[in-house]
Amino acid sequence: YLAILSNRPVGELANEETLRRLQIGLDNFLLPQRIGPDIADTVRTDPFRVAFVRLESELKLYVESAKSVTFLTPTVFRAAIPLPADAPTGNYAIDVKLFAGGALVARTNSALEVIKTGFEQYVADAAADYGLLYGIATAIMALLIGWLASVVFRRD
Repeated sequence: YLAILSNRPVGELANEETLRRLQIGLDNFLLPQRIGPDIADTVRTDPFRVAFVRLESELKLYVESAKSVTFLTPTVFRAAIPLPADAPTGNYAIDVKLFAGGALVARTNSALEVIKTGFEQYVADAAADYGLLYGIATAIMALLIGWLASVVFRRD
């Protein structure tokens, strides 16, 4: 998951070279890939990179929004992070950068942890910890639901 949230279009924050160096924007972040024994960043116009970013954007896993940050006062802002329902669980790094006049003024890091809770977490834990029993229970449940559907929708 990657979200670039700002209060104006990314291209207006700084010059192109600064945006590329700081990896700001969907066109500028590093997307390393293995090329033989080496690992290197892809070229921005690489068809694989363009297609990958497009597909991730369609799934709402890559987001670039120019209206997501609201300054409440000159020193306090609010940003709503739009997480899709199928965002992977785990730790996410948050890198906050403040620009003024096209120059980077301040930078700070934070973290966000996405976890499953409630029934969804119970089912995920059961599937991971008791795989065989979970598989058998799922198969029995599918058979029972199929049998019940055949009884209910019988055409006699």
